[in-house]
Amino acid sequence: MPLLLIAGCTVCTERMVDETTSPDHTWTTRTTGRDCGEHAVPTMNVYLQRADSHSRLGEIVVLVRNAHQLHITWKSSKEVQVDCPQCGSDVRIARPNAHGITISVSR
Repeated sequence: MPLLLIAGCTVCTERMVDETTSPDHTWTTRTTGRDCGEHAVPTMNVYLQRADSHSRLGEIVVLVRNAHQLHITWKSSKEVQVDCPQCGSDVRIARPNAHGITISVSR
């Protein structure tokens, strides 16, 4: 007798929620929100990429579990500050330094 396997598909949606540009207009951060349905925890990612890049997203520098309000500030062309006073342990830095740019998080 043949075995029938049925795999459920989860459709995730990802949307851009914010974008910032460095003071020298060389780098951008892009923040996305990802939702995979009622049984999955939503996440947010902050990506860093060159401003002149044509790729959709760069590399992840900050990961956030659950949906939170983030405020991203370029302190200089080489330093990005991510503020999330409600995040607590939901936020973590994936890369504290990328391409010579320091990424810091305050909770």
